[in-house]
Amino acid sequence: MILKRKLFYYLKITLILLSSILLLSCSSSPKVEKNFDFSVEKYLGKWYEIKRFNHGFEKGLKEVTANYALEKNGKISVINRGIDSKNKESVFYATAKQTEVPNFLKVYPNVFPLIGAQYNVAWISEDYKYAIVTSSSYKYLWFLSREKSIPLDIYNEMIQKAKTLGFKTENLIDGQ
Repeated sequence: MILKRKLFYYLKITLILLSSILLLSCSSSPKVEKNFDFSVEKYLGKWYEIKRFNHGFEKGLKEVTANYALEKNGKISVINRGIDSKNKESVFYATAKQTEVPNFLKVYPNVFPLIGAQYNVAWISEDYKYAIVTSSSYKYLWFLSREKSIPLDIYNEMIQKAKTLGFKTENLIDGQ
């Protein structure tokens, strides 16, 4: 009797896991174009988060910045900073690796470096001053700038590009 319960329990867990995998594999993702002209060297440096979707690891943060630097081993160090609701600095460290597609990176949080998240530069201005970043799902979207604010015409262009990718831009919140 105990053996049957354990077997039933493990079968149920397996079915739940398989269903989750199937559901995730069928979910849609933003159709970000591959950009083989993307230069990670030009992308390096400090970026200000102008707008973003609200999500767990940046919840409640303002004045958010991201700094990307090339390490000697070819990986990219990522340092995200923001101010929380108690006016304390929150810092997130990660490492990024380029994939075979230059504008698609994998980011590995330093607290749990085994699982990488997709980081896609969906659009970048010719002068590398403005960028739209997403992941492999519609949960994450960032508008980045080299300055703390962006001109209205650039912002409107970014909104249109994000909508074209299928994002609900009314869900964007301020990053600054």
